[in-house]
Amino acid sequence: MLISKNTPLNLIDIWTPRYKDRVVLIASYKVKEHNKIIFTKAKHLQDKEFYMSGSKIRQYPIDTNGKVQCYAVPLDDLEPLEYKEDVADLAKSLFNN
Repeated sequence: MLISKNTPLNLIDIWTPRYKDRVVLIASYKVKEHNKIIFTKAKHLQDKEFYMSGSKIRQYPIDTNGKVQCYAVPLDDLEPLEYKEDVADLAKSLFNN
């Protein structure tokens, strides 16, 4: 997902996906409008950032991690997060040189 670098993102920190069914469990209380999802314990995903809107996350079924209610989001549905330059920032960089 290409998103403005000035868009406020809610950070959701996930240890690892649930590999047996390739699902990411996202605690329902952590979901906001714009969500940046990172993985801290999965070595192959540690340097990657993902995006998913709150409305899209809420479309997935509710599951549990044993303690809290979570949305079960398929790992393949997460979108890589990319930042775009805002026009104002681009103009400033052109005129400040």
